[in-house]
Amino acid sequence: MTNVVINLCGVKSKGGVTVVNNYLSQNNTKNLYVLYDNLEFEHYIQNFDSKYIKIKRIYHPFLNLFLNKETKEKINTYDYVIHFGNFGFKTNIKSYTLIQNILPLVRPFSSLKNFVLNILYKYTFRISDEIIVQQEHVAKLIPKQYITKIIGSIEIKNIKQSNNLGFVTIYEENKNKNPKFQKELLREISSKYDEKITVVNLSTNNEIYNNNFFILQDLNRNELIEVFKQHSTYIHTSEFETVGLPIYEALESGLNVVIPNLDYVNLTNENIFKYEFGNYASAINACNESIKNLDKEYCNVPIYYENWNLE
Repeated sequence: MTNVVINLCGVKSKGGVTVVNNYLSQNNTKNLYVLYDNLEFEHYIQNFDSKYIKIKRIYHPFLNLFLNKETKEKINTYDYVIHFGNFGFKTNIKSYTLIQNILPLVRPFSSLKNFVLNILYKYTFRISDEIIVQQEHVAKLIPKQYITKIIGSIEIKNIKQSNNLGFVTIYEENKNKNPKFQKELLREISSKYDEKITVVNLSTNNEIYNNNFFILQDLNRNELIEVFKQHSTYIHTSEFETVGLPIYEALESGLNVVIPNLDYVNLTNENIFKYEFGNYASAINACNESIKNLDKEYCNVPIYYENWNLE
């Protein structure tokens, strides 16, 4: 039986939590040792041996400096460690690190934060035996001298198309998510169409609020899926993604998706409508095409899966 340490320190985003849950759902042993600093995980790891660590995220690459001798010795008795949340720390056992935030790799000089993270990434690459990525476009960003393992794959699934009408989107006040463009696009859509517009707001910023929008907050993943199913078109506006999980969740929920024509969804499908990134006219046209193509009862759509068998 394989003994594994999983380092969840630094996993904060809903996408990161989903990936961890994917791993745990495929894990067939209870012989895990879990390091975590996000109390949201307590529900999922209650059957495993675990240690709660409360430190600032910037210290996570050097987490072993904050661990007591007993904990470090215990870690080194396991077969390998998986570091979620982009950073790893040095151990005496085999080490895997999952990269989920690609901004420090594609835009290292866009901010002081990304510059520092880029340096920490380089350190993590050096002390990791393998770098885990979810899709091929991320693997291309990892320097070739490091071993990468792609865990994500696409399969086609026949699903029933949603017979509800309306647009739905996820809003986050993050420059990479292109919030300014997203807000203006939603206002354009609300002036052109009678269909409802629902915004799942992940931000504390209230600028997205509009009398024509339904605003939802604090949804878990299951609630989000149910919201998707009440609509016909999902709109995504991010510039960079490792996967863009909501896109695939919307497709599996029977929706059309309107997405920018970028590397993270390098797919063609009858339920996918692409637009030129940052171009309002192109995005509106994609929404038009989506509305025109709502007459199917069933459709074949791409679904994203992960295989966490690392051995």
